[in-house]
Amino acid sequence: MSNVLVITSNPEPASLTDAVGEAFAAGARGRGAQAEVLDLYEVGFNPVYSAEDRAHYLGQAPVPDDVVPIQGKLADADVIALVFPVYWYTMPAMVKGFFDRVICRGFAYDAATGKPLALAGKTVRVIALTGGARQWYESDGIDAALRNQICAQTFTKYCGVDDVDLVYVDNLSMGDDDSAKRAAAALQLERITALGASLV
Repeated sequence: MSNVLVITSNPEPASLTDAVGEAFAAGARGRGAQAEVLDLYEVGFNPVYSAEDRAHYLGQAPVPDDVVPIQGKLADADVIALVFPVYWYTMPAMVKGFFDRVICRGFAYDAATGKPLALAGKTVRVIALTGGARQWYESDGIDAALRNQICAQTFTKYCGVDDVDLVYVDNLSMGDDDSAKRAAAALQLERITALGASLV
């Protein structure tokens, strides 16, 4: 049985971000996988890189206690989905803190050799929610920057994840309850459900 971990980041509990995460998980469960959604806000994740994190980075201290359970979930997962809105052309601070504190040396890669560790060989999907169209992000170079930073450099180069891709849920209007907008969002949720099903 495949193990799927979906990590979401949005301060609003009933956000479309969370709905996308749940849709991905539902698709995976529909194919018989075990799927968990981890909401970084709900669990009270602290994204601030601290002196304790720095000491661990330098090999002078263990991984901070609050990071250990999240790393355990990542290590146990076969498929990982990161779901977040794009703020100012990149990931929100909460997600950046997740990368800084959780996807760290000694867990994701070996400090001495650079060899990938716990995430090597896994399947990863980065699902970005955007107000603009995917084509706009592609034409303005933002897509290339996100793919290079998150997919190519972080996950493939350092973590040994070859099956990684950036997926958009785009053309969104925050707080817009217009029926046409809601119908369009529902279609995107169906697409994400199908994506979750296809990866297990």
